[in-house]
Amino acid sequence: MVLRVFYISTTGRRDIRKRQIHVLNVLSSWKFEYEAIDVAAPENEEQRDFVVENGKKTEDDKIMLPQIFKEEECCGDYLDFLQAIEHEKLQLFLKQITQEEFDALEKTKTGETKKEEEEDEETEKKEDEEDTENKEDEDETEKK
Repeated sequence: MVLRVFYISTTGRRDIRKRQIHVLNVLSSWKFEYEAIDVAAPENEEQRDFVVENGKKTEDDKIMLPQIFKEEECCGDYLDFLQAIEHEKLQLFLKQITQEEFDALEKTKTGETKKEEEEDEETEKKEDEEDTENKEDEDETEKK
């Protein structure tokens, strides 16, 4: 269940290099196990052919690196990766969890958020009541 990141070491395009570095940094920071495969290396010709056949293609039928795979299944390219991060769905994108597991996590997360909001509302009400009581006491003291 290892992730494979296909990248190219010989690119002259700064944007591609930055994207590749970003993917590898994020995977490392999340402590995902991955294998980085340089498709420009002569010894990886078979892997290069694999990513060309199975990778996500652009509208003009080209492969944009980096490409991310979980074993033999393509997860997507950099733009998909970035979108998964933005929508907090990285584990789902990388096929580390199933859709059902993700939905369950979201429900738990939403449930906790609702509980926190309810607790905050109760605390606010109590504080408002205390403030009202204190003001009434102050008013009575001033009248005396």
